[in-house]
Amino acid sequence: FSITAEGSADGGQYKWSATLQTGKKPDLASTASPTITAYANTTIPLLSSSSGHKVFNVDVILSSFTASIESPAVFTGVASDGYQVVSRGAEINVTADAQVKYDGNTKGFVSSFDTQSSALSGNMLVITNNNAFGVDMQNGVFTNVALAEGDLMMLDCSIKSVDDGSDALITFDVSS
Repeated sequence: FSITAEGSADGGQYKWSATLQTGKKPDLASTASPTITAYANTTIPLLSSSSGHKVFNVDVILSSFTASIESPAVFTGVASDGYQVVSRGAEINVTADAQVKYDGNTKGFVSSFDTQSSALSGNMLVITNNNAFGVDMQNGVFTNVALAEGDLMMLDCSIKSVDDGSDALITFDVSS
């Protein structure tokens, strides 16, 4: 699962994608019609409607972000109707990428990446969006921080969430 938003594309509209796996052989001969349930939502989540952004517990000017959860399935035991055994992979991987403005608040990120010896506990990536469509990753480590040239100097920050035993790896607030 992945959720992303970029301030300079589509008005900063949040977008998501998901890949699902079943491990079962599809029934392509079925003539059954799927049931479609309409869902209407008049609230379009926008990055521009967010009221606060933090990376590495620092207030930042956020250009874009992507937050992803990967929980791969492992399949074994081939049978005529698919796989006999489906289990979860060894690790649930929760990552985020954020592009932020390089300024006085963020100039220490490169050094922090180079010298970090433990995970940051608290506000690794927080996007506050008026109690709707927010993202909260409390604990994590930088896996990359790089300068990104453009009209403004930016930093590309890659983050991996880590478990502290009490906080969720990541929280998505989808209330409207």
